[in-house]
Amino acid sequence: MIEYYEQIMLHFLQNPVEHQLYAGQQLSKKLIEKDVTPEEILSIHFSAMKQHGFTLSSDWEKSFQFLMEIMVSFGMAYQERQSLRLKKKQLESEIKMATSMQKNLYPHDFDHSFHDLDIGFISTPAREMSGDFYYFVHHADHKLGILIADIVGKGIPAALCMSMIKYAIDTLENDAKPVHLILDHINRLIIKNADPSLFVTMFYAIYDPATSIFSYSSAGHEPALYFNKRLGSYTDLNTKGLILGVDSSMVYSEEQIQLSSGDFLVLYTDGVTEQKDSHLPDDNSIIREALATIDEILPVQDIVQQMYQYIIDKKDYRLDDDHTIVMVRKK
Repeated sequence: MIEYYEQIMLHFLQNPVEHQLYAGQQLSKKLIEKDVTPEEILSIHFSAMKQHGFTLSSDWEKSFQFLMEIMVSFGMAYQERQSLRLKKKQLESEIKMATSMQKNLYPHDFDHSFHDLDIGFISTPAREMSGDFYYFVHHADHKLGILIADIVGKGIPAALCMSMIKYAIDTLENDAKPVHLILDHINRLIIKNADPSLFVTMFYAIYDPATSIFSYSSAGHEPALYFNKRLGSYTDLNTKGLILGVDSSMVYSEEQIQLSSGDFLVLYTDGVTEQKDSHLPDDNSIIREALATIDEILPVQDIVQQMYQYIIDKKDYRLDDDHTIVMVRKK
């Protein structure tokens, strides 16, 4: 490589035409591929000049020495930058793969009609990857399991945790386990297998179409908003329970309500109700406001879409956090 450099340089000094410059450009690519540093190139150039009888004044020699010192630091910075660029490309590739994997976890093709329920859902990430998760599973005796969760932590570790939760829930398909024991199971699974820095809030419910009973349990998640059609009133549904991934001995509690025709529930993550730079409390009043503007006879999926639109309009389209809404209405 040194001899080749000398050859091209001498050819240019003897005949400084454009195609010789082009040869120099091609050589620079080869030098980059070989990881030759800028100070090494200067040293090769300076030595070749001396070796072939080209004399430099003392001022020129001093200037080359000064330039050499600069190039040492420059070369180190350049190599570090190249290394960071490579790592960035690798990370972008990993994020793209994880995002694709994450999208496949969501139940995009779920049948919105389940016996006597109408179901709608939407989930919008604030960034490329989401920390929110929702899922549906069929349990024993034709019961429906409904899950909504928020993983405290983003990026690839959150996506892996989400995947673990999804497949853990899938193993409970056709299982008759009570809802609070499902949270117990997932809690121990997260503590045993997930990154210790990750924590998960979760609201899990099971609907029994034979009795219209909605059983639910919460692990530090936002309370579900329940609307009683007969009374025309809203109630927050919640149970006491620590977030998942903290205490393996935690015992979760369970509550039940019986749904009547026209009753509905809204499950959501904290990004939906969070109102940054506002003196208003982060309760679910914004969801109630949104519902008051929507025709309740619409299909639930349409109601969810309009509810979400109302909320982001109120927030001036600022998505500071992931937004997920799941709505269930008794026919």
